[in-house]
Amino acid sequence: MNESIVSQTVRGVKWNSIGTIVVNVLQMLKLFILARILSKSDFGLIAIALMVIGFADIFAGLGLASGLIHQQRVSREQYSSVFWVNLLLGVFFYLLLVLCSPLIAAYYHQPLLTRVLPILGLVLITSSFGKMFNVFKMKELDFKFISLVEITGVAAGFALTVVLALCGFGVFSLVYGTLLQSLLIFGTYAVSGFRRYRILFRLRVSEIRPLLRIGVFQFSTQTVDYAAGKLDVFIIGRFFSAEVLGVYNLSKELLQKIVQLISTIVTKVGSPAFARFQHDMPKMRDAYGRVLTVLASINMPVFFAIAVFADLLVPLLYGGAMVEMVWFVRIFSVWALFQSVFSSSDILVVSLGRTDLGFIWTLIRISLTLVVTVVACRFSIETMAWSQALLAAAFFFAYWRLMVYRMIRMPLSHYLHAVAHPFLMAAASAFVAIPVVLLSYRISWGCWLRWGALALFGCAYLLLFWLTRRDYVRQIQSQLFRSRTSTK
Repeated sequence: MNESIVSQTVRGVKWNSIGTIVVNVLQMLKLFILARILSKSDFGLIAIALMVIGFADIFAGLGLASGLIHQQRVSREQYSSVFWVNLLLGVFFYLLLVLCSPLIAAYYHQPLLTRVLPILGLVLITSSFGKMFNVFKMKELDFKFISLVEITGVAAGFALTVVLALCGFGVFSLVYGTLLQSLLIFGTYAVSGFRRYRILFRLRVSEIRPLLRIGVFQFSTQTVDYAAGKLDVFIIGRFFSAEVLGVYNLSKELLQKIVQLISTIVTKVGSPAFARFQHDMPKMRDAYGRVLTVLASINMPVFFAIAVFADLLVPLLYGGAMVEMVWFVRIFSVWALFQSVFSSSDILVVSLGRTDLGFIWTLIRISLTLVVTVVACRFSIETMAWSQALLAAAFFFAYWRLMVYRMIRMPLSHYLHAVAHPFLMAAASAFVAIPVVLLSYRISWGCWLRWGALALFGCAYLLLFWLTRRDYVRQIQSQLFRSRTSTK
C-alpha cells in the first residue's frame, strides 16, 4: 500500500469515526428522550414500519452499490444507467408499498400502518436520488463530506422528532423525523453529485451487467440477511402485542447501535481500502486479524459492563417506566458479544468480490434462524430473546468455517486468538466487579456502590489492557505517527 493510500485511509478513519460516533450518539440520545415521551406501542409500531421499509429499500438498490465499490473504473454511461435504475426502482417499490399497506396493516392488526407506511415510504424515493453519489464518495474515501452530511441530517431529524413528540404527534413524530433525515442526507448527495458527474438520459442494462454480476449476489445476501435479522420482529409483531414488541425492540436496538458504532467505522473505511490489496492474501489475513482485535477490544468490555450493570443503566437511560427492559438488555448483551465479531463481514465479502459466498452463508443463517425463531415464539418473549443470543454464538464459529477460512484461509486458532484476549480481560474485570454488585443489593446505599463497581470494572479492564497489550498500543501509536508524517 503506497503512502497516498495510507494517508487517505487515515483521514477516512478519522472522519468516519467522528461521523459514526456523533450519529450513533444522537440516535441513542433520541431513543432515551423519546422513551420518556412516547408509548411502548409507538415503538412497536415504528419497528414494524421500518422493517417493511428496510425490505423495500434493499430491493430498490438491487446490490448495485457493491458492484460500484468493487469495480475500480466506472464509465459515464454505466453510472448514468445505475442512476436511472435506482430512481425507477425507488418509485416502483414506493407505489407497491402504498398498494400493499392495507394488507400489511391487516396482518399485524395495526390499522394505523395504512397511514404510517405511505408517508414513511417516501424515503425510498428520496434515497434513490443520492445512493450512487454516496458510493462515489466512499470510493474516494471522502469521509469528511459523508460524515458532515450524515451528522447534519440526523441532527435535523432528531430535533424535529423530539419537537413533534412533545407536541403530541405520537408515532408520526418518528415518521416525519426519519423522512426529513433522509431528504437532507440524500438530497445533499444528489446536489453534490449532479455538480460533478454529468448524468446522461441513458439506461442500458448491458452497461451495468458487470456490476450486476457482483451486485446480484450482494442484493440476494442483503435481502436474506435482513430477513434473518428481522425475523424476530416479524414474528413478535404478529403474535405478541405492540407494547411487547416495543420493549423487545428498544432493548435490541440499544445493543445494535453499540455494535454498529464501531463496525460501521471499520466496514465503510475498510471495504475500499481492503479492495486495494485484494490479491495479497497474507496481508489480508493480517489486516483482518487486526480488525477483529480492535473490534473485540472496544466492544467486549462494553457488553460485559452492560450485562452486569443493566439494572443501573436502563432506568438512567430510558426512565423508570422501562425497567422491564433490564433482562432483555442483559440477554441481548450476550447476543451483541458474538454479533460484534462478525459484524465486519462485509469487509471481506465486498473487497474480495465474494458476494456469492456471502449469499450461501446468509441462506444457511436464515434457515437456522427461521426454525429456531418459530419454535421459540411458542414459549415466551424471553425465550425469543435467548434464542437470538444462542444463534449468535453458533454463528460465530460457523462464520469462520464457511466464510473467513474459505476467503482468506485464516486458521481457527488465529481467528480465536484475535478475540480471545479482549474477551478474557473483560471477563476478568467483571469477575472483580460482581462481588461488589452483589454486596450493593444488601445495603441501603447500594445504588452508589454499584456506580463504584462500574468504575472498578472500567479501571480493571484498562489496567489489564495496559499490562498485557502495551506493545500493541505502542504499535498502533507508531503506525498513526508514521501515517500523519506521510500526509505532510
